Amino acid sequence: MKLYLLFITLTISFLNLHSQKLVEITSNNTTNKFPVFKYENLPNIEEKVNYFLQMKYLLHLPGKFKNDPFEKLSDKDLVKNNYHFKSWKQQKLNKNILSVQLNGTLNKKPFKYLEHFDLRTGDFFILNDLFNEEGQQNLRKEITTKIKELVDQKKVPSLKHNVSLSYQLLENELVIVFTKIKDEKLILSYSSLRPFLSAYAINLLFPSEKIIRRPDMANKLLKGEGIINKGKKYERKLNYSILIFGIKEDGTATIYRWKDSLKNTEKYIEASINENVIQADDIIWDDRANKKIHLMYSLHLEKLSDGIWNGKLQLGSPIYPLVFKEY
Repeated sequence: MKLYLLFITLTISFLNLHSQKLVEITSNNTTNKFPVFKYENLPNIEEKVNYFLQMKYLLHLPGKFKNDPFEKLSDKDLVKNNYHFKSWKQQKLNKNILSVQLNGTLNKKPFKYLEHFDLRTGDFFILNDLFNEEGQQNLRKEITTKIKELVDQKKVPSLKHNVSLSYQLLENELVIVFTKIKDEKLILSYSSLRPFLSAYAINLLFPSEKIIRRPDMANKLLKGEGIINKGKKYERKLNYSILIFGIKEDGTATIYRWKDSLKNTEKYIEASINENVIQADDIIWDDRANKKIHLMYSLHLEKLSDGIWNGKLQLGSPIYPLVFKEY
């Protein structure tokens, strides 16, 4: 009996080795509700998810605020709109995917944001990341065909009528939900979609021994290391991070930076990502000269064949050689 109980205990412990959940953020502000991700024994993934969520929505890294985690949302110099996060929930639908739903109001109008993370790496992704070009076109056709059916059934006034969509990534199928039409869904199995999926999606949604990363640099975290005063008496390491958010079609991007020892984030005023080059700068406009003046804070990275990003980081007068890796 003792051996049996021991086996049960060990089994339960093993199954809970990588337990993951969302919990409420600790705040003095009782009207805003926001989640914190906990992933036992996998701190790197836990950190990445929380970095992304809190930088994107609360404008700071976890724990880096003066009085309250929601304080920057009320700073009108930073945020022109009125955000109120009323609730959140975790959708446990797929073993490889964390789905976080944020509910609230923007200027008193309701919103629902749905964010997806690869639980194997902590990488953020969107629906389009899962399809190749033909697949994106095919998905649009499937949705259009479904809307035509709803028009014929008089559940939608016309094809020009705006239809609200949401989606769920289940264990074996993608579900497109027509949110304002009761019980209307478009269900597509991953096996039927396989010819239209990206290489990343196939790796994420089907059994695979090797993990591959989403190729796009948008919404990625890079960590860099360099040596300050190399070979001298006061030689020390510099650990630096950048968090890349959206990249537009022209290559312009939003990039935040921070020293890992401080985690005080700042946004580069100008940033771009084109092919295998990342360039980010702080600039001001000189009215007299009628031109941009580059300040002494910049980053230039070039991607090498092994996936490493090699470059230079300028922090004031000093320029440091750094090597960045996708985290």
